[in-house]
Amino acid sequence: MKYLVLTLLLASTPAMACSFDTDCQPGNRCLKTSGNIYGVCVGGLSPGNANDQQPISSPLDVNGTYGNTCSFDTDCGPGSRCVKGASIQGVCMR
Repeated sequence: MKYLVLTLLLASTPAMACSFDTDCQPGNRCLKTSGNIYGVCVGGLSPGNANDQQPISSPLDVNGTYGNTCSFDTDCGPGSRCVKGASIQGVCMR
């Protein structure tokens, strides 16, 4: 039973992402699209879902790339773009 509760808690975590800059790695900031409560960590040395405490996912993202680390818009698929801070890598956003 204890493992079931732990599994459910861990499985529900990816539905959330950053709300504040403090949710991201040092040097990153939380970037939100208009009208969203949650955003994606961008900038710094380690942007994107792979480095977030609570990776984001979007049921409307048909490419499955929202929040992924990218270098170019083509890394994000149709309808998404690579948003960069001052670093080489960015984050896929709609």
